[in-house]
Amino acid sequence: MLRWRYQPLLWAVLFFATLAAGVVIINRVHLEEANRTVTLAVDFQQVQKLARWSGLTTRETLSRLQQQGANAVLFKEQTVEDLQQQVQVRSGVEAIHFLPAAVQKELHPDYTYLFTADQQLAGRLKLQLQNKVPGGVQVLTGDGFTALGVPLGREELKDLGLGFPDQDMALAREMGLMVVPQVRWWYGANATSLAVVLNPLLAYRDNIAALLFNDKDLPGFPQYGSNLAAQVALLQVPVGIVEFFPQRGLNQLVTLLDKRAIRVHSISEQEMDKLTPAAALERLELAARERNIRLLVVRFKFDRASNNWLQDSLHYLGELQQRLLTSGLAFGRAVPFAPFPFSRLWLWGVGLGVLAAGVLLLTEMGLAPVGLVLGFFGLLVWTAVLGLNHQVLLARKVMALGAAIIFPTLAVLTAWSPGGRGLRASVGIVIRTALISCLGALAIAAILADNTFILKINQFSGVKIAFILPLLLFTVTVIIKREGQRAGSTLRGWLDAGLTVKLVLLAAVVAVAGVIYISRSGNEGVGLLPFEGQLRSLLGNVLLARPRTKEFLLGYPFLLLSLHLGYQHRYLLFWLLALVGQISLVNTFSHIHIPFLLSLLRAFNGLWLGLLLGLVLVLIVRLGTGMIDRITIMGASRRKPGTGK
Repeated sequence: MLRWRYQPLLWAVLFFATLAAGVVIINRVHLEEANRTVTLAVDFQQVQKLARWSGLTTRETLSRLQQQGANAVLFKEQTVEDLQQQVQVRSGVEAIHFLPAAVQKELHPDYTYLFTADQQLAGRLKLQLQNKVPGGVQVLTGDGFTALGVPLGREELKDLGLGFPDQDMALAREMGLMVVPQVRWWYGANATSLAVVLNPLLAYRDNIAALLFNDKDLPGFPQYGSNLAAQVALLQVPVGIVEFFPQRGLNQLVTLLDKRAIRVHSISEQEMDKLTPAAALERLELAARERNIRLLVVRFKFDRASNNWLQDSLHYLGELQQRLLTSGLAFGRAVPFAPFPFSRLWLWGVGLGVLAAGVLLLTEMGLAPVGLVLGFFGLLVWTAVLGLNHQVLLARKVMALGAAIIFPTLAVLTAWSPGGRGLRASVGIVIRTALISCLGALAIAAILADNTFILKINQFSGVKIAFILPLLLFTVTVIIKREGQRAGSTLRGWLDAGLTVKLVLLAAVVAVAGVIYISRSGNEGVGLLPFEGQLRSLLGNVLLARPRTKEFLLGYPFLLLSLHLGYQHRYLLFWLLALVGQISLVNTFSHIHIPFLLSLLRAFNGLWLGLLLGLVLVLIVRLGTGMIDRITIMGASRRKPGTGK
């Protein structure tokens, strides 16, 4: 009787918690919808290549790319290789043949010398080398040239950044294009060298779309992270977070800059060689439309079978522009997301709903007293953490993980029944199950609603736990529900069963499926099964938001079948596949960098498409069962009476 007294109250708490989550999510949707402007940047090195092979000037090439949608240019810090037409590199032994006799005695044989006739470039190189090379720079001059000597070998100089091409950046600015500088890491960066290297960019402050970093470590990290942040703050420009390219020190920098950052997607030249133009276009479009990427670095494919690289590149860029416009995005200066309105009161209310769901789950598992005690203790901790404003981020992550475990398990357990249902009733229960899981999805979407999660410098933690623990909880619970006091002896009987070839093969199949399942559950993609890429593209193009495979192809079809068949131990695998779909549904909303409305449409598409496939699956099982029954009856009717044949 006690159970029926408090269960309606818990569902009422869950209802009001969902309303609180709705308030937070509405704010999030407004934030996302207000930020739909994308910047398209072309790589200046590729621009130069197109100009050389097309017989055009740099200005003419940039102008044509600009007409097709490019509104920014990526400028990497130049290296010795980039400057090979203006700078000659000589070893100390070689340099003696190019220096006048008067300065030959000053030459260091173990140095490497950079020769240039461009005095403006020489000044830039001197400034860069003085602040990036330990031991200083030796300056030697001759008739019409300057030689800069450093105590490094050619190989050590290869990746050293030597500043940005001022004239080319000025040209881009003059043409109305934004610039995207990309700074290289250097050894021994300190407060002084950071200031010297970044100060020249102040002249382009009003034209910089974002500041990027080139390497896996940020210069000056970790000792001079605050100095780097101070220099970037002077520029008053956002920092670019390049997708799938983790950089040590970047998260700390973004935090110090009060989350003034934008997400960037880039396809390298090496990747472009392996992709078709259509695949590359789809990748860029999805990045902008589905993952809040606001700066796209566009690189072109120089196909050896083509005789007009410029025309190919212009067509590619124009096609990308059209795709993005069709997706409802605009072109211009990408801006960071506005600060997210944060309310600890609304957050407290959402967490209260997760705790209520946890008590309901433990009640379904036959642990009602434990659920009440843990729920009350959780309420005290949650209230204290938010009230004291201490370790709030950690508490939010723990609460989100709890929601990801609790709601899909609760949803499928409330649908579970030993007896089979009719098809119409089963469809209704599938929808109810999805709605319960959606309560958890909304809770996670609200609990983690914050710019750090939108920018992906913070992420949902415990993905693999959220994918595995519900399966274990469900399995233990339904075996106990089915067997009652016989559960222990039943399990021992299974474990003592003789080993057969069928069991070995089944265990191998389950093990392989488990490895695939675990490897494909995470914050980063692992890889696609055969034909899965083509199926994803088709569904994405047709449905606008591609449903997740675990939901429409496994979860909902097997949930409908399981409800129709009822529960027997031999159907446990079907029920677990059904639970996988609900886990996936909730997990969809833990990816906060994906726009909420897109996740909602993806979940809806998974539901209706999964129900459709589920009806087909049930029909196939019905036909198969009927055929087996008819064959059995026909075989029995042919036996001769009394012979057993």
